[in-house]
Amino acid sequence: MSANVLIYRRFSTDEQEQGDTLTRQSRMCEQFAQGKGWSVTGTLTDRGKSAFKGEHLLPDAELGQFAAKVERGEIPRGTVLLAERLDRLSRRPVQEAMAWIHGITSKGVQIALADTGQVFTANPTIETFLGTAIRAAQNHEESAKKSQRMISAKTRLWNLAERKQGAWTNLAGRVPLWLERNAECNGWIENDERIKIVNDIFQWSADGIGAVTIAKRLNEIPVEPWGVWRKKPGWGRTAIRQLINNPAVEGDFVPEAGMFLGKVLHGFYPRIVDADLVAKARAAEKSRKHTKGQRAKSGYSNLFAGLTFCGKCGNTAYLSSSTNRKGVKYTYIRCQISGEGRCEERGYFAYEAFEQTALDICLDLAMDDRFFQVTGELREAQIKRAELEKVIADKRARRKRIMSNFDEDDQDALDMARDLKTEIDGLTEELQQTIGDIERASGKVGAVEHLRRVNDIREAAMSDDPLVSQQARSKLRQAFSAIINSVRIERTNDGEKVFVIAFLGGVLGVRIDTQGQVIDSVSHALGKPLWQHLPADQQALAEPLIRRIKEHLIFPRKSGRG
Repeated sequence: MSANVLIYRRFSTDEQEQGDTLTRQSRMCEQFAQGKGWSVTGTLTDRGKSAFKGEHLLPDAELGQFAAKVERGEIPRGTVLLAERLDRLSRRPVQEAMAWIHGITSKGVQIALADTGQVFTANPTIETFLGTAIRAAQNHEESAKKSQRMISAKTRLWNLAERKQGAWTNLAGRVPLWLERNAECNGWIENDERIKIVNDIFQWSADGIGAVTIAKRLNEIPVEPWGVWRKKPGWGRTAIRQLINNPAVEGDFVPEAGMFLGKVLHGFYPRIVDADLVAKARAAEKSRKHTKGQRAKSGYSNLFAGLTFCGKCGNTAYLSSSTNRKGVKYTYIRCQISGEGRCEERGYFAYEAFEQTALDICLDLAMDDRFFQVTGELREAQIKRAELEKVIADKRARRKRIMSNFDEDDQDALDMARDLKTEIDGLTEELQQTIGDIERASGKVGAVEHLRRVNDIREAAMSDDPLVSQQARSKLRQAFSAIINSVRIERTNDGEKVFVIAFLGGVLGVRIDTQGQVIDSVSHALGKPLWQHLPADQQALAEPLIRRIKEHLIFPRKSGRG
C-alpha cells in the first residue's frame, strides 16, 4: 500500500549548510521510501535549528509547525514522517524524546528512520520501545558532550580574539562584505573600493538623503551590490539601512545569536568610517523616520516634509504640482484627504513664495555647524567627541551588566565595577574638555563666513542639477526640523490662504500668506507673546528668531483672525 510520506531534513550550524548534508538526507530518505513503495509528497526542512536545544520544535520551525498540525488533527492518519536518523528528530533527554514520538504516533502518524529501517506506530513492541529509548539517551549524551566541547572551543576563540592571537578572525562566522580573512586567519584584508562606497553611503545619509534615494543613486552609477544571497538585482533601501546601522563599520563584533549574544568585542574589525560621520549618519537616518514627505511631479521637494498639516482636519498636507493654461508649472500644498471629499479645506496653497520667506526668516538660524563639512582642528575635535561618547556608552552598559549580575560576595566583580566607574568619570571629563574645544573652534567661523555658507546651500537648493538640488534640499529639510514644530495651512476669517509656522515647542509662530508676505505673529496669550512666559535663559535662545520675525513685520496687515 502506498503511503503519504513527508521527508524531514535538519542541520544545526551554518557550516553544515555549505556541505551536502541536505542532499544526502534527501537521497537516503528517497531510496528508503522507494524500497517501501511509498510516495514522497513533500519535504520539511529546518536550517540552523538545534535538536539538542529543541529549536526545531518551536513555532517558527517547520517540524514544530508540523507537530502543531498533527495535534489539531490536520494531518491525515497514515501519513509517514521520514527522517534520515533519530537524531534528526530529537537530541533531547530520553523522556522528552519518547514523549514526543508517542504524541505524534498516537494521532495516527507514523515515524520512519531511513538508517535503521524502523517504522514507529502508536503501539510499538517492547523491544522497539527500549531500543529507541536507548538510542535517544545516547544521542542526548553525545549532544551534551558536543555542546560542552563547542562552548569550550568558542570561549577559547573569544579569548584569542580579545588578544588577537592565533586564528582569531575565525570567531566571526560571516565576515562584513568589505573584508576578508587573510590566509593565516590572523588579520583582515580590506576592499578599498567597497570601503569607499560605504563611506559615500554614510556621507549621503549624514547630508539628509534617504535610503531609497541612496539605493537609486548606487543603482544608477551603477555599483554592483554585494553578496550572492540577493534575490533581486540592485541595491535596496533595506540593505542601505542595515549598512548604516551595522556595528562592524566601527570595528565592533556584536554576535546576533548564540552563547555570546549581548556581548561586544571592540576593535575586532578595522574601523572604516570615523565616529563623527557614523553618529551624524545614524542621527539623520533616525530623524527621517519622522519627516517623510512627498516630492512634487516637477521634482520640487517640500522643505517641511513631515511637518506640514491641514489646519482644518489635522491630517498631513502634501506637496504637488500642476500646469496652468500657459504651460507654466507651479507647486502647491494641499490636504491629503481633501481629494477624497473627507476634509472641508479643498484649496491649493501656492508654495514657492512661502518657501522663500521661510528661508529668509530662519535659514541661517536653523543651520549650525552640524550641516557643513568641516576640516582641521574642528573636524578632529568632532571625531574625538563621537569616539568618546561611544566609549562612555559602551563602558556604562558593561558596568550595568556587571552590577545587575554580580553576587554581593563577588569582590572581583565589585572591583571591576568600581574601576569602570573611575574610567567613565575620567572619560566624561575628557569629553567635556573636547566639547569646549569644539565650541571654541566653531567660534572661529565668523558671521560673514556663516552667511556665505548658508547662501551657498540655498543657491544649491535651486540648482538645475537634480543631484545638487536634492542633496542641498535634504540638508535644509533636516535643519528646519530642528527648530520648526509644524507648518499648518489655514484660512483667516476673511478667507485668505495662509501658512502658519510654529517654532520652539509652539511658543512662537508666524503667519505667511501665499504671496510670501508675513502677516503677523500668532503667539499671543494672556496679553503678551507666549515666548515671554518662558524662563530668561530660554528667552535668550529664542531672541534671534523673534528679532528676525519682527524685521519681516515692516507693515503688519490686519488679519481676519481674532
